Amino acid sequence: MSFEILSSIIGGMNKIISITNQKGGVGKSTIAFNLGVALANKKHTVFIVDADPQGTVSMWAKARTRHAPNKINPYLTFTENPWTSEEILKLSRKQNYDFVIIDCGPANNKITKATLVVSNLTIIPISPSPLDINSARSTIALLEEGASRGATKSKVHLLISKKIVGTNLAKEAREACQTLKLPILKTEISQRVALCESAITGQSVLEYAPNSPAVKEFIALEKEVKKCLKQN
Repeated sequence: MSFEILSSIIGGMNKIISITNQKGGVGKSTIAFNLGVALANKKHTVFIVDADPQGTVSMWAKARTRHAPNKINPYLTFTENPWTSEEILKLSRKQNYDFVIIDCGPANNKITKATLVVSNLTIIPISPSPLDINSARSTIALLEEGASRGATKSKVHLLISKKIVGTNLAKEAREACQTLKLPILKTEISQRVALCESAITGQSVLEYAPNSPAVKEFIALEKEVKKCLKQN
């Protein structure tokens, strides 16, 4: 589906945040899920949309119902199954949520294009790897194509993800990301055991390990994301 067709059916937009990268394994689902909970903890109503055919966020939501029913947050809602591009486009209508977060899957241009069209803020997670930094160019190319056709008006920020604590890789990744000529969020998300363990039970790290250093990172990300949207 072309950007022209997509943009022709889009109306007003909400505070929609897309977490996207054409490459898998960069932490998109982890970021979408934990950012959503961080926002919901501030009593913002949040709708997390699973747009990854692998259904990671949907599986987490189901695990949450089974294993952590006492962690159900009334401010947080999930899609039950991965959404199609047609369903994503419906997000352009006024939503009854303060924030909508879309977790995009890798290498699906149709869904990614629909997501970019409806988004106010696009976050591209990049892990500290030269290959990952280079692979982000395909996602950026889609954004540039949409912007050149007037179909996308989303702000775009890069996010250092899966940082290995105690190494210089994140610093080197940040320096390498500057070649992509996009703003880079100050917050960096580290690769931590608590993040993996929390996902198994369908909990966010904020619920599973509230004293974990990872929690500070997602609280910082929540604040920075809201600042970016206010500047929109």
